[in-house]
Amino acid sequence: MKRRKFITTAVTSAVCTGITSFAVYKYLNHSNSSLSAENIGTISSKYADVDKLLKRNQNISLKQSARLVKKFYGTAISETALEKDKAYSNLVKRECSIGVTEGALKWIVVEPLPGKFNFAPADKTINFCANNNIKLRGHTLVWHMARPDWLAYPPPLADIQRHFDAVMGRYRNNKTLYSWDIINEVVADKAEDAEDQVYGLRKGVKAEYVRDVFQIAKSIDNTKEFVINDFGCEDTGWKQEKFLKLIKYLKNSGAKLDAVGLQSHLWFSTRYSWNEKGFKNFIAQLKDIGVKPIITELDIIIDEPLPSTILELDKMVANSYKRYLDACFESGIDTIITWGLTDKYSWLRHPDYMPKKLAKQIDFIRPLPYDVNLRPKLARNAILQSFVNS
Repeated sequence: MKRRKFITTAVTSAVCTGITSFAVYKYLNHSNSSLSAENIGTISSKYADVDKLLKRNQNISLKQSARLVKKFYGTAISETALEKDKAYSNLVKRECSIGVTEGALKWIVVEPLPGKFNFAPADKTINFCANNNIKLRGHTLVWHMARPDWLAYPPPLADIQRHFDAVMGRYRNNKTLYSWDIINEVVADKAEDAEDQVYGLRKGVKAEYVRDVFQIAKSIDNTKEFVINDFGCEDTGWKQEKFLKLIKYLKNSGAKLDAVGLQSHLWFSTRYSWNEKGFKNFIAQLKDIGVKPIITELDIIIDEPLPSTILELDKMVANSYKRYLDACFESGIDTIITWGLTDKYSWLRHPDYMPKKLAKQIDFIRPLPYDVNLRPKLARNAILQSFVNS
């Protein structure tokens, strides 16, 4: 399993029912069509059978299935799609109890010029969530990307103070926005790009700087959940090791660090394996340090060799979701957020950012629970099954 560098377009225009657990199992396990991991992998190749299975399991939403086992499901919310696509906004309402801003709170959107703030896109997303009983995560206050040209990286602490005062201060008393990604992808992608070999931080960044950023955030609003978010830590290796050391340093230095966001932009393939045992050990270490692990940006691609049909690909994606989420839930993780609900708006299908090796096979980029026509896929069933069986 591997993960490609995450670059979202991010820059948008200024822009429960009382259903019982028994009923969930009835919907999932009616007749002989149990959605076990094995069954997802060996389901009949007849499209009619798959369609029947998917339609039946629309009777329970992902947020309901999660709620029944005291867990949470959510999505990154596309601000432009929310405004222009009613079917999409209805899908978010139906399926999610948590949202995260896709681009509205990134620096380049919210402060395009020094001291000139644009809160319109963020406010629209917050109002949508507030009106639909969806809790919202703010993403992201500091990132080396999606920043205006005038802003250096790492941003000087004076810029951090001004930006945090305005952005965090605006939403200090907001009950919908409950969590902040304080700093995003601060560990280098690989050893040769790192400032040092202790914490593996990006060039120009010191561990003390990261600590100070968290301290500034705490001085403005210490009531919300503070998160450090990164990718490429779902498998064992250099980055996982450095990320863990940084988290230990921050906790030992007194930083208000409540949770660790594991982005989980995942690649699975028949050509290489995923160290599931190493992932579970990593989660256990995070919990021992005293931080809560959450899955913040999950989507799944199948790497080459690709299967011959879309149906076979969807089985592989579904099996990968099931395997990963089962490991998450066995490790005590309770929050799963996919980076989108539908392939229609997936960053992985955007021509500027899609994986080059799959650029001529865009139909095989199907990383999310719903397809480009907002129809449920086997991946949705796999997520549902993992919640119910957790």
